[in-house]
Amino acid sequence: MDSYDAVPYESTPLTDTHPGHLAVIGRLFGLETADPDRCRVLELGCASGGNLVPLAWNLPESTFLGLELSARQAAEGADSVRALGLGNIEIRQGDILTFDAGADRFDYIIAHGVYSWVPEPVRERLLALCGELLAPNGVAYISYNTLPGWRMKGMLRDMLLHHVRGVDDPALRLQGAHDLLAFLDTATTGLEALSARFMREEIARLRTAHPSYLYHEYLETFNEPQLFSTFIARAARHGLQYLADAELHTLFPTTLGERAAELLEGLGELEEQEQYMDFIRSRSFRKSLLCRADASLVRELGLEQLDGFAFHADLAPPRKIDLRRAKEQSFTTPGGERFGASHPLTKAALAHLGAVHPDSVALPALLSAARTLVARDGDARLAAQAEHLAGELFSLLAHGAVRAEPRARRFPRTVPARPAATALARLQAAGGAHLATVRHATVGLDGFARRLVHHLDGTRDRDALVDALLADIHAGALPNPEAGTSRPERLRERVAANCDRLLALFARQGVLAG
Repeated sequence: MDSYDAVPYESTPLTDTHPGHLAVIGRLFGLETADPDRCRVLELGCASGGNLVPLAWNLPESTFLGLELSARQAAEGADSVRALGLGNIEIRQGDILTFDAGADRFDYIIAHGVYSWVPEPVRERLLALCGELLAPNGVAYISYNTLPGWRMKGMLRDMLLHHVRGVDDPALRLQGAHDLLAFLDTATTGLEALSARFMREEIARLRTAHPSYLYHEYLETFNEPQLFSTFIARAARHGLQYLADAELHTLFPTTLGERAAELLEGLGELEEQEQYMDFIRSRSFRKSLLCRADASLVRELGLEQLDGFAFHADLAPPRKIDLRRAKEQSFTTPGGERFGASHPLTKAALAHLGAVHPDSVALPALLSAARTLVARDGDARLAAQAEHLAGELFSLLAHGAVRAEPRARRFPRTVPARPAATALARLQAAGGAHLATVRHATVGLDGFARRLVHHLDGTRDRDALVDALLADIHAGALPNPEAGTSRPERLRERVAANCDRLLALFARQGVLAG
């Protein structure tokens, strides 16, 4: 049995693969990328469509083709497409080595979790397909493990492969891997060597990861990391050139400190700088973007390039924003990551983006909203310093705190009287533990949230939803969080509060039907 049939890859949205994100990076470097709302996308190794299907759902005027070797995963993806009635996407079972797209050309090609994990002929064919199938201003996204940083993980992979040698059954291999991880975690307790500390940190991460990550990263036959310079040289043989990485901040030597930046400047060529930055960072993974070798790129980035974009951000502001002075304050993502902003205009802009999320706001409108807030609640003299906003906004964009797209978009954000989840959300909740947001991120679901989505069919108002969830608890379909208490009325209060919280979250993430 194919290992991906036995242990299906966890297939979820990959935010950095969204055509809007790829389009913006291309345009920053002078590439006239296709409109993400009307583009052609190919994903090589699309698993069960967890990344591609939400894109097709949310970009109905674009077309999508997914190729997947695993018959089980391709069938699951095709089932999802049929269940949602999507006519702009096909998920096809097939091999990269024999794939023939005919005369089709694609504006965006995605290959996540494929390149390092396949034999050499498949790696070469994957690059060849990108060279053959990319449109003139197309962008290819390819993720891969990189040397020398991955050697630390490779050490653990060697141990795990030794421990499960001779075991063919995937379930038994996974159990054996977990047994060794427990052994190593205990055996290295108290050891302060760098290798021991890394091992304990990686073991802790693997214990919370999806089983498919442990299996396909550490127990697969193929996992071939390579130097960035090797990858770029191989891409060049197929008529491709390096555009950037999907994580923009890694492009800037200044993120490594002043001394490192000075040394890197002396290396000259961009690819050489990138390689030596990998050395300094001990980088183990990349999400590199390629374009055609004959595309003309502009390598000098300027703040004026932000003028043509719209911005969005899911950030919570500090409890009290100081708009009277340039003092750094932290804004927080739903996952708890913090990003600092100093100038009052920037802080006001982030507060505005957080308030209107998931909408995106064109830069002139964002500047206007920020100026209004600063003039009203801060120092009006600072409202004119637009250059400070542009500088900090670019840094926040590079670090992924703020996202950009070619044009402003708006979404419903209120909870209807009789809320309904989208068909996509209902399908995902029925079969998994996450929902795809309209911004191609994920919302994790516990049992209560999954049952709420199940009931969000548009026939119930808020009180009826609470009644349905209480019935689930009394029937044993959900645990009773107030079991054993002397005040049973508290159960309804608690269920209602949780229901209200989740409805607000679902509305904010665009998973309620408009």
